[in-house]
Amino acid sequence: MATAKTETKKTGNTVEATGDVKFALPDAKRGLYAYVGVADYAVEQIRALPRYQGAVVEVLRSQVKDLQTQARELPQTLRTSLTGLSGKVNETYVDLSGRVTGTYTEFADRGEKLVSGIRKDPATTAAVDQAKTAKTQVKAARTSVKKAASEAETATEKAGDKIG
Repeated sequence: MATAKTETKKTGNTVEATGDVKFALPDAKRGLYAYVGVADYAVEQIRALPRYQGAVVEVLRSQVKDLQTQARELPQTLRTSLTGLSGKVNETYVDLSGRVTGTYTEFADRGEKLVSGIRKDPATTAAVDQAKTAKTQVKAARTSVKKAASEAETATEKAGDKIG
């Protein structure tokens, strides 16, 4: 559940507004999963385009002929359609609202499944392990360099004391 808090200040001709929005982490994840799901769906559709190229051309030709016929009949169709429009607008809104919610849920589920698969992928796991090992090695190297620099400083000071 999301909450929002806003504050406004008016100074002369200027209005300053600040806001703070808080939402549960699962809601944020759900939105990100939906985004990933949409991207995955788009890639799937783009990959399918070459397979359907010939069929698409035939369908388009057929649709152009249908559109020409419909254009001739348009004035009468509009008169008929406008009479029953008011009742259908409300039905359409309710239907679209449900479809949007369903589509969002499908994309979120699809994205969550894809992200989960990536996380469980052996290559991903190996990369994470290698990054952890590299981080540990860098920390150890940093400590060694600091220690060597400190020892060099001490040795230089002792040498200077012997000379001077």
